[in-house]
Amino acid sequence: MYKILITFLSLFSAGVLAQNTSTGGNINTVGNRVFLSQTKLIKTSEVRDGDPYYNGASFLKADIPNYSKNLQKLRYNAYSDEMEFTSDNEVYIADKESGMIVNFEDLNKKYICLNYNFGFGDRYGYLVLLVSNPQKYSLYKREKFELLKGEKSINGINKDRNDYYSKEKDLYLLSYNGDLKKIDNSKKNLLEAFGSKSNEVDLYLKTNKINLKKESDLIKLISYMNTL
Repeated sequence: MYKILITFLSLFSAGVLAQNTSTGGNINTVGNRVFLSQTKLIKTSEVRDGDPYYNGASFLKADIPNYSKNLQKLRYNAYSDEMEFTSDNEVYIADKESGMIVNFEDLNKKYICLNYNFGFGDRYGYLVLLVSNPQKYSLYKREKFELLKGEKSINGINKDRNDYYSKEKDLYLLSYNGDLKKIDNSKKNLLEAFGSKSNEVDLYLKTNKINLKKESDLIKLISYMNTL
């Protein structure tokens, strides 16, 4: 069950010390876990097949720089573009804070919360941080699930199909001075994205046999370009 709650954390003991530790509303309570305040209801009574969790539905230990080390476990919802956590068998949404990095160490994966725009309007949400270099090139990945409409049985024999979650193709975004450009497996588009650096990119691709369909090779390429 999903639930909205404006003021989430209650102190049940007068001996518990509370201290505000971040601009995002984090409350650090001695001897207790830390929860992020939540503001959005995601309750639904509809029956849907599958789930929208890119990394699985389990809640995992997470670390956020400059936040308490005792964070509640989180998971990423790639349909609603939200981080979720639980308390008393209820699911809540963590507040977003621009620039906040959520590190899932067990997954070797970092998400960063950003305002961004790339051909589909302004967005404020999470991107996977693959390469970070604000002075040069950064590489992000957008993970997304969509909700597709189920179908009614036309003969009354087969069962109706519920609405279901479907994974969209990962979208890779190259950032240079805050300008985002799409990177795909097209060499031509990649070279255009690098502009005046296209010759260096082309040489590196040939010399190192880079496969543009492999995320690990994209990371190698962007990391190399940041050394020039």
